[in-house]
Amino acid sequence: MKVNKINNTLKAVTTAFLLTSLFSCESPDMDKGVTYDKGLLNFFVKIPGESTEYGATRTGPYNDGDTLYIKVPTTEESPLDITRLTAYASLENNCYIHPALTGETDFSHPLQIHVTDGVGIQRTHYIKILPTPPKTSFKKLWFKNSAELSLTHPYISGIAAHGNNLYVHDADIWSAADGIRVYDKMSGELKKTIPSPTTFTMQVKTDDAGHIIVNRYNEYGAGFVVYYYEDENSAAKEILNYTAGAGCPALLGRKMSVTGNLKEGKAYIYTTAPETMEFYYWEFNNGVPVKTIPEKVRYANAQENWAYASVKRESIADDANHFITYCIYDANDGTALAKGSRFEIFPPSMDITRMNPKNNLYKIFDFDVFTIQGDQFLVTLEQGFWAWDGVVMKVFEITDRNNLNLVPDDAVYAQFKLLESDVYGEVNYNKWGDVAAVTDGYDVYLYASIACGAADKAGILAYKMTYFPQ
Repeated sequence: MKVNKINNTLKAVTTAFLLTSLFSCESPDMDKGVTYDKGLLNFFVKIPGESTEYGATRTGPYNDGDTLYIKVPTTEESPLDITRLTAYASLENNCYIHPALTGETDFSHPLQIHVTDGVGIQRTHYIKILPTPPKTSFKKLWFKNSAELSLTHPYISGIAAHGNNLYVHDADIWSAADGIRVYDKMSGELKKTIPSPTTFTMQVKTDDAGHIIVNRYNEYGAGFVVYYYEDENSAAKEILNYTAGAGCPALLGRKMSVTGNLKEGKAYIYTTAPETMEFYYWEFNNGVPVKTIPEKVRYANAQENWAYASVKRESIADDANHFITYCIYDANDGTALAKGSRFEIFPPSMDITRMNPKNNLYKIFDFDVFTIQGDQFLVTLEQGFWAWDGVVMKVFEITDRNNLNLVPDDAVYAQFKLLESDVYGEVNYNKWGDVAAVTDGYDVYLYASIACGAADKAGILAYKMTYFPQ
């Protein structure tokens, strides 16, 4: 009798447990009216030995029969093995998956899974892996020092690139005998030299149509003068002369940018001078300035005079964004590093977006912005506080302006900062350095000038960025 009582008691307990489990599955939180009927919430895979998880292109809940697609990076150097991926599922409470996900899984064919939700409904889903190249890849093409490039002046003050050509300013302020060296953009081989239009030249740029622009900057009252070349085989033509007597500030022209076509239609030239908070620009129509006296903009966000600055206009549209970098250099800032360079974006309304300064070194020498398939990228040339610190080129994707707030410790930082080059350079008291980007389909050729007094340390760095449409 005692045994029977025990058996009956066990049966009662078991029955009560099963009833409790059944009703808890149907509505585990009946007091709050919650029903767990979503089942699968997401599906993830990892490459064995790596920590990054790759989830489905859209999150759940999913319908019965849905196929979930997961993009996993692959490259030519390290092709993805889809037969060996570790799989994980994110399920709602009181749900389970069949077959169980254990060890490595073969995704050479779509994986079929069955998920039973908290109210007992079973759904079938299929998981398909899409080996996907990264959005960008980078390859260093070459670094050639100034001796290898046959440059006379290792303190390179300006570069530009367009089409198949790389242009390097190689002229001393005292001599018109030097000029603009023209190199093959792929190999760095010297093609020819364009004679300097005058003394005191500083920068070489190209407009949107590939015309070559060289400026004289206002040293010793020389004024800011702009010269235009139809191409590398044509003579220089003066298109702007802003004299010291007309109000040109000292050293205006240290940096210059061009937007638009200086031969046809609308175009703009922007320039800056050191030790001010102002930038200057001219609007051109068919190669002629609308006014010889520039528009002058006081950039109050800098808060104090910059050591140097560079401004670029995104397009010729009236509502175009502007990009600016400026460096507030304090010789006593070697420990605190409280000042330094800032990169900012502003529309005509002056609603300013600043990149978190933790992303750049103390000095941003120069920058360029380029766009491919609607995605926008920023390339910078940077150096630490000291004149002998190393120089690096960096590339960021700035399509999502919110990413400018990211810092190196953020989980998605690798999607923002895409490249940091090796370290180059030597002592550079002039704080000179330029970058240039030229787009050829899905390839972008990036160049940086390393300016210093040592011929074997100064030179040009070349990278190739490849963009993969996603």
